[in-house]
Amino acid sequence: MIFEIEIGGRSQRVEVEPSSDGLVVRAPDGDLLVRLRPLAGSEWWRLDAGGRSVSVRLRERGAELLVTLGAARTAVGIRRALPVRSRRTGAAGGDLPIEVRAPMPGLVVDVPVAAGAVVAQGAAVAIVEAMKMQMEVPAPAAGRVEEIRVRPGQEVAGGQVLVVIRP
Repeated sequence: MIFEIEIGGRSQRVEVEPSSDGLVVRAPDGDLLVRLRPLAGSEWWRLDAGGRSVSVRLRERGAELLVTLGAARTAVGIRRALPVRSRRTGAAGGDLPIEVRAPMPGLVVDVPVAAGAVVAQGAAVAIVEAMKMQMEVPAPAAGRVEEIRVRPGQEVAGGQVLVVIRP
């Protein structure tokens, strides 16, 4: 999933993909394997990246994420730059089912659609919470919900199929 990150007035696009060890963050200056594990309390995390391990505090403030690393606190603006990628199943063709996948590991908070419902492109088909942030997962195309593979309260892996839509 591609995000636009703004720190100190500078903006940069990064791609975040799940891996077996954590998250791979792809940025213009190179790839970085990142692991983020919760520590005591709901705001403290252990960040492992680039051979280093540090404690960080992550707190939401409106549309920003406050990141505290040691004595330094930085406000980070994070927004999704592109729609969630989906993968079509079967051979090429316009009416094949579309698998809408979780953008990252997290907890399914809500599935605001039902099997058989007609959805518009961009409509929320699931809401996933990760790192205390909720993200609406949009339908990549208009169509009919063919299958729902998750339920609220379920933990999901990054890339796991949440909903199947037939255009």
